[in-house]
Amino acid sequence: MIGGLFKSKKLIEIEKNQKLLENEIKKLSLELVKKDGFLKCKNNLFISKENMSKNNFDWEKMGDELKKYHEENLLLKKELKSITEILKIKESNIRYKIKINKFLFEARFKEDVNKFKLNNIEYAQQLSSELIEKLVEDEKLKDDILKRYNNFLKDIMIWELKTNLLKGEKITVIYSKSRKLINVLNEKCISYMDDLSIDILDKLSQNDFKVEEINEFKKTFEEYNEEYLIKSE
Repeated sequence: MIGGLFKSKKLIEIEKNQKLLENEIKKLSLELVKKDGFLKCKNNLFISKENMSKNNFDWEKMGDELKKYHEENLLLKKELKSITEILKIKESNIRYKIKINKFLFEARFKEDVNKFKLNNIEYAQQLSSELIEKLVEDEKLKDDILKRYNNFLKDIMIWELKTNLLKGEKITVIYSKSRKLINVLNEKCISYMDDLSIDILDKLSQNDFKVEEINEFKKTFEEYNEEYLIKSE
Protein backbone atom coordinates (compact mmCIF):
# COMPACT_ATOMS: atom_id res chain seq x y z
CA MET A 1 0.00 0.00 0.00
CA ILE A 2 2.68 2.47 1.08
CA GLY A 3 4.88 1.41 -1.86
CA GLY A 4 2.05 2.30 -4.23
CA LEU A 5 1.96 5.82 -2.87
CA PHE A 6 5.59 6.42 -3.68
CA LYS A 7 5.89 5.30 -7.30
CA SER A 8 8.87 6.69 -9.14
CA LYS A 9 8.25 9.45 -11.65
CA LYS A 10 9.61 7.22 -14.43
CA LEU A 11 7.20 4.40 -13.53
CA ILE A 12 4.23 6.80 -13.58
CA GLU A 13 5.30 8.04 -17.05
CA ILE A 14 5.68 4.47 -18.36
CA GLU A 15 2.20 3.58 -17.07
CA LYS A 16 0.74 6.71 -18.66
CA ASN A 17 2.38 5.88 -21.98
CA GLN A 18 1.15 2.30 -21.78
CA LYS A 19 -2.41 3.53 -21.23
CA LEU A 20 -2.17 5.67 -24.38
CA LEU A 21 -1.16 2.62 -26.42
CA GLU A 22 -3.81 0.46 -24.77
CA ASN A 23 -6.44 3.03 -25.76
CA GLU A 24 -5.20 2.86 -29.36
CA ILE A 25 -5.51 -0.94 -29.24
CA LYS A 26 -9.08 -0.68 -27.92
CA LYS A 27 -10.01 1.74 -30.72
CA LEU A 28 -8.47 -0.49 -33.39
CA SER A 29 -10.06 -3.59 -31.85
CA LEU A 30 -13.51 -1.98 -32.06
CA GLU A 31 -12.89 -0.98 -35.66
CA LEU A 32 -11.72 -4.52 -36.41
CA VAL A 33 -14.90 -6.00 -34.91
CA LYS A 34 -17.00 -3.65 -37.04
CA LYS A 35 -15.09 -4.57 -40.20
CA ASP A 36 -15.29 -8.29 -39.42
CA GLY A 37 -19.07 -7.96 -39.01
CA PHE A 38 -19.39 -5.92 -42.19
CA LEU A 39 -17.27 -8.41 -44.12
CA LYS A 40 -19.43 -11.29 -42.87
CA CYS A 41 -22.63 -9.50 -43.93
CA LYS A 42 -21.20 -8.78 -47.37
CA ASN A 43 -20.08 -12.37 -47.74
CA ASN A 44 -23.51 -13.69 -46.74
CA LEU A 45 -25.14 -11.35 -49.23
CA PHE A 46 -22.75 -12.57 -51.91
CA ILE A 47 -23.62 -16.22 -51.20
CA SER A 48 -27.37 -15.52 -51.07
CA LYS A 49 -27.23 -14.13 -54.61
CA GLU A 50 -25.82 -17.35 -56.08
CA ASN A 51 -29.09 -18.29 -57.75
CA MET A 52 -29.74 -14.85 -59.21
CA SER A 53 -29.02 -14.15 -62.85
CA LYS A 54 -26.22 -11.85 -63.99
CA ASN A 55 -28.83 -9.42 -65.30
CA ASN A 56 -30.22 -8.82 -61.82
CA PHE A 57 -26.98 -8.81 -59.86
CA ASP A 58 -23.45 -7.59 -60.62
CA TRP A 59 -21.25 -10.49 -59.50
CA GLU A 60 -17.98 -8.79 -60.46
CA LYS A 61 -18.81 -5.65 -58.49
CA MET A 62 -19.70 -7.66 -55.39
CA GLY A 63 -16.52 -9.76 -55.77
CA ASP A 64 -14.37 -6.63 -56.02
CA GLU A 65 -16.10 -5.14 -53.00
CA LEU A 66 -15.53 -8.27 -50.92
CA LYS A 67 -11.86 -8.32 -51.93
CA LYS A 68 -11.50 -4.66 -50.95
CA TYR A 69 -12.94 -5.15 -47.47
CA HIS A 70 -10.97 -8.34 -46.97
CA GLU A 71 -7.72 -6.49 -47.74
CA GLU A 72 -8.70 -3.61 -45.42
CA ASN A 73 -9.39 -6.15 -42.71
CA LEU A 74 -5.96 -7.76 -43.11
CA LEU A 75 -4.23 -4.36 -42.96
CA LEU A 76 -6.15 -3.45 -39.82
CA LYS A 77 -5.18 -6.71 -38.13
CA LYS A 78 -1.55 -6.11 -39.05
CA GLU A 79 -1.74 -2.58 -37.61
CA LEU A 80 -3.24 -3.93 -34.41
CA LYS A 81 -0.51 -6.57 -34.14
CA SER A 82 2.14 -3.90 -34.64
CA ILE A 83 0.79 -1.72 -31.82
CA THR A 84 0.48 -4.74 -29.53
CA GLU A 85 4.12 -5.61 -30.17
CA ILE A 86 5.20 -2.04 -29.40
CA LEU A 87 3.25 -2.14 -26.16
CA LYS A 88 5.23 -5.21 -25.13
CA ILE A 89 8.56 -3.46 -25.64
CA LYS A 90 9.85 -2.60 -22.16
CA GLU A 91 13.53 -1.73 -22.19
CA SER A 92 14.45 -1.76 -25.85
CA ASN A 93 17.70 0.03 -26.64
CA ILE A 94 16.80 0.32 -30.32
CA ARG A 95 15.79 3.81 -31.39
CA TYR A 96 15.39 5.54 -34.74
CA LYS A 97 15.60 9.23 -35.58
CA ILE A 98 12.30 10.99 -36.22
CA LYS A 99 12.22 13.66 -38.92
CA ILE A 100 11.30 17.10 -37.60
CA ASN A 101 8.43 17.43 -40.08
CA LYS A 102 6.99 14.15 -38.76
CA PHE A 103 7.41 15.26 -35.18
CA LEU A 104 5.66 18.57 -35.90
CA PHE A 105 3.36 17.32 -38.66
CA GLU A 106 0.49 19.82 -38.31
CA ALA A 107 0.20 22.68 -40.82
CA ARG A 108 0.39 25.26 -38.01
CA PHE A 109 4.02 24.25 -37.37
CA LYS A 110 5.13 24.51 -41.01
CA GLU A 111 6.92 27.85 -40.61
CA ASP A 112 8.73 26.67 -37.48
CA VAL A 113 9.71 23.37 -39.12
CA ASN A 114 11.30 25.33 -41.97
CA LYS A 115 13.10 27.51 -39.46
CA PHE A 116 14.43 24.47 -37.62
CA LYS A 117 15.69 23.01 -40.89
CA LEU A 118 17.43 26.26 -41.78
CA ASN A 119 19.27 25.86 -38.48
CA ASN A 120 20.29 22.29 -39.38
CA ILE A 121 17.70 20.66 -37.13
CA GLU A 122 16.51 17.71 -39.20
CA TYR A 123 15.37 15.34 -36.43
CA ALA A 124 13.36 15.55 -33.22
CA GLN A 125 16.38 14.19 -31.35
CA GLN A 126 18.33 17.34 -32.26
CA LEU A 127 15.86 19.63 -30.53
CA SER A 128 16.40 21.21 -27.13
CA SER A 129 14.32 23.48 -24.92
CA GLU A 130 16.85 26.26 -25.51
CA LEU A 131 16.57 25.96 -29.30
CA ILE A 132 12.79 25.98 -29.19
CA GLU A 133 12.81 29.05 -26.94
CA LYS A 134 15.22 30.79 -29.30
CA LEU A 135 13.72 29.92 -32.69
CA VAL A 136 9.94 29.81 -32.15
CA GLU A 137 8.46 33.31 -31.97
CA ASP A 138 4.74 32.61 -31.49
CA GLU A 139 4.21 32.05 -27.75
CA LYS A 140 1.29 29.65 -28.16
CA LEU A 141 3.15 27.49 -30.67
CA LYS A 142 6.28 27.66 -28.54
CA ASP A 143 4.37 26.32 -25.52
CA ASP A 144 2.85 23.52 -27.63
CA ILE A 145 6.22 22.49 -29.06
CA LEU A 146 7.90 22.60 -25.66
CA LYS A 147 5.16 20.44 -24.18
CA ARG A 148 5.43 17.91 -27.02
CA TYR A 149 9.22 17.89 -26.78
CA ASN A 150 9.21 17.36 -23.00
CA ASN A 151 6.73 14.49 -23.41
CA PHE A 152 8.95 13.07 -26.15
CA LEU A 153 11.88 12.98 -23.72
CA LYS A 154 9.67 10.89 -21.40
CA ASP A 155 8.65 8.54 -24.25
CA ILE A 156 5.10 9.97 -24.24
CA MET A 157 3.85 10.51 -27.80
CA ILE A 158 1.18 9.45 -30.28
CA TRP A 159 1.55 5.85 -31.40
CA GLU A 160 2.61 6.76 -34.97
CA LEU A 161 5.68 8.50 -33.55
CA LYS A 162 6.24 5.71 -31.04
CA THR A 163 6.22 3.21 -33.91
CA ASN A 164 8.65 5.35 -35.87
CA LEU A 165 10.92 5.69 -32.85
CA LEU A 166 11.03 1.98 -31.99
CA LYS A 167 10.50 0.28 -35.35
CA GLY A 168 11.80 2.75 -37.92
CA GLU A 169 10.07 3.71 -41.16
CA LYS A 170 7.50 1.57 -42.92
CA ILE A 171 8.77 -0.81 -45.58
CA THR A 172 6.17 0.60 -47.97
CA VAL A 173 7.85 4.02 -47.72
CA ILE A 174 11.49 2.97 -48.06
CA TYR A 175 10.89 0.42 -50.82
CA SER A 176 7.96 2.16 -52.50
CA LYS A 177 9.43 1.58 -55.98
CA SER A 178 9.26 -2.22 -55.67
CA ARG A 179 5.71 -3.47 -55.25
CA LYS A 180 6.93 -7.05 -55.63
CA LEU A 181 9.36 -6.70 -52.70
CA ILE A 182 6.68 -5.10 -50.50
CA ASN A 183 4.28 -7.98 -51.25
CA VAL A 184 6.93 -10.61 -50.43
CA LEU A 185 7.89 -8.87 -47.17
CA ASN A 186 4.24 -8.45 -46.21
CA GLU A 187 3.76 -12.19 -46.58
CA LYS A 188 6.62 -12.62 -44.11
CA CYS A 189 4.93 -10.12 -41.72
CA ILE A 190 7.76 -7.62 -42.22
CA SER A 191 6.24 -4.15 -42.03
CA TYR A 192 8.98 -1.89 -40.62
CA MET A 193 12.69 -1.44 -41.23
CA ASP A 194 13.45 -2.86 -37.78
CA ASP A 195 11.80 -6.14 -38.88
CA LEU A 196 14.19 -6.40 -41.81
CA SER A 197 17.76 -7.72 -41.92
CA ILE A 198 20.51 -8.47 -44.43
CA ASP A 199 19.86 -12.20 -43.93
CA ILE A 200 16.22 -11.78 -44.96
CA LEU A 201 17.25 -9.79 -48.04
CA ASP A 202 19.87 -12.40 -48.98
CA LYS A 203 17.14 -15.05 -49.14
CA LEU A 204 15.11 -13.07 -51.69
CA SER A 205 16.68 -15.13 -54.47
CA GLN A 206 14.13 -17.77 -53.46
CA ASN A 207 11.47 -15.32 -54.61
CA ASP A 208 13.04 -14.91 -58.07
CA PHE A 209 14.80 -11.62 -57.38
CA LYS A 210 17.99 -10.99 -59.33
CA VAL A 211 21.33 -10.55 -57.56
CA GLU A 212 21.49 -6.94 -58.75
CA GLU A 213 18.07 -6.21 -57.25
CA ILE A 214 18.97 -7.82 -53.93
CA ASN A 215 22.20 -5.84 -53.73
CA GLU A 216 20.26 -2.64 -54.34
CA PHE A 217 17.78 -3.54 -51.57
CA LYS A 218 20.69 -4.25 -49.21
CA LYS A 219 22.33 -0.94 -50.08
CA THR A 220 19.08 0.91 -49.31
CA PHE A 221 18.76 -0.97 -46.00
CA GLU A 222 22.31 -0.12 -44.95
CA GLU A 223 21.98 3.53 -45.98
CA TYR A 224 18.74 3.85 -44.03
CA ASN A 225 20.28 2.40 -40.88
CA GLU A 226 23.36 4.56 -41.28
CA GLU A 227 21.23 7.70 -41.32
CA TYR A 228 18.37 6.84 -38.96
CA LEU A 229 19.38 4.08 -36.54
CA ILE A 230 20.63 5.53 -33.26
CA LYS A 231 23.55 3.39 -32.20
CA SER A 232 23.65 2.64 -28.49
CA GLU A 233 26.92 3.53 -26.83
